[in-house]
Amino acid sequence: MIDEKHENKAVDISSLIERQIAAKIKYLQELNEAVDAHHDREVYQLLDNQRYAKEIEHREQQPNNQGVMSLVDDLADQLSNYLSVKLIKYLGKTYPFFYYEEYQTGHYRIYFGNWWDRRQFGELDVLNVRFSFNQTEYAKLQKSFELAKDNKRYNSDRIEKISSENDRLQGLIDHQREREEERQSVESQLEEINARSGLFESSKNKETRQELVDQLQKLEDEEQEARTASKTIHENEQVVLSLSKENTILSYEQKSIIDTFGSFEDFELANRNLYADYLASLEGGNSEEGKVSADEQ
Repeated sequence: MIDEKHENKAVDISSLIERQIAAKIKYLQELNEAVDAHHDREVYQLLDNQRYAKEIEHREQQPNNQGVMSLVDDLADQLSNYLSVKLIKYLGKTYPFFYYEEYQTGHYRIYFGNWWDRRQFGELDVLNVRFSFNQTEYAKLQKSFELAKDNKRYNSDRIEKISSENDRLQGLIDHQREREEERQSVESQLEEINARSGLFESSKNKETRQELVDQLQKLEDEEQEARTASKTIHENEQVVLSLSKENTILSYEQKSIIDTFGSFEDFELANRNLYADYLASLEGGNSEEGKVSADEQ
């Protein structure tokens, strides 16, 4: 009886193994056929059936069979490189202001614009059909759109503050002679008070002396600052130049988005819908596209 139970259990396990192996073989065959036929839409479905069912077929689906899908984990970079061809072509029309650089197999940096000092804006996640934006750069762009509603630019307040500081420093340089004359006058007044001081000095004299001492210290501080003012002004001018350039770049980016999408909100909506919109664009065209790609190769 024990041997019979053991034998039945062994048969059950053997059947389970056979079914799982068959499922793996079937998955790999389907993926291989989809890649060979250049059916990118089917490849995406096989890589993430759960997401495909939800966003393309609009139905709930059982969780992905990770035991099967993990078979191609070590091919992620190669699959990304393969799928990037049609995706980047599509993005070139949908997001004409984005440019891509493959810095290693299947990994793509995003650049915003083709102008000087264009920014690296993040990376393109080909397998998930989404942008992974640099959050710092994205926040700047988002803020620039908010400020534009009040006719302001991203760095306007900082530029104004630095310019005001430069005006103050230039004033210290320009009024060096007046400051020296004032210092001599204060020193003379201080000598007179000291000469009148006695053992029982009045509180008024003490207050006046302290005021003159404080005034001398203020003049000395201004003189000390004036000695390095020219250097500081030059450094501030370089900062203003950099901030002005950033304002210009952001204005280019804003214009590109408005020209293409109409508003920043519609740009964000397009980003959220990118997976569904792109895969929908592949519908009905896989066979012909696959034939063209195969012929090209």
